Amino acid sequence: MNTPKLSIALSCAVAVLMLSGCAASVKSGGTETLVIQESAKQNLVVNFEGNSKVQQNEDWPRLKREWNDALQVEATRAGYRLTEAQASSQEGKEGVGIKINVTNFRYLTPGARYGAGVMVGNAWVNSSADYSDLKSGRLIGTRTYDTSSSAWEGVMSAMTQEQVQAISQKIISDIKSAKAK
Repeated sequence: MNTPKLSIALSCAVAVLMLSGCAASVKSGGTETLVIQESAKQNLVVNFEGNSKVQQNEDWPRLKREWNDALQVEATRAGYRLTEAQASSQEGKEGVGIKINVTNFRYLTPGARYGAGVMVGNAWVNSSADYSDLKSGRLIGTRTYDTSSSAWEGVMSAMTQEQVQAISQKIISDIKSAKAK
């Protein structure tokens, strides 16, 4: 291949790599096996909580809204119904309570990354989910869900919205794969 063609091919390869972006990966942990009745999986109720530092973050309402939307999409794909908790309105009904505890996060939008590049830093979410039986209130199990992106991945690195989508996929996958009693 002559030099001009090689330069064009190399330039195209670099452009494709830069535009492909990185999907958010989730680090998950938990020791106990989740045991959930198939019928209970049909009614999922989510509640978002954060420590005082998280609640004081101006992006906390936005994070909860985007996370709830992402969970709705994933639950619907799996054939489940998901609602956000309204002051224990679901207690005593068959279903699974999902209390998402956010301990720390840094919210980044794609616009911030495109505008300032690596200078805006990294996005991350540190969280856990407590799964409980809505009927009895019994704790079924707890899982941690942490994700981060690196500014060095470029303008297409996973921003917060993609991160909560990835965590939502993992949460619904964990419910779906839970053993039945």
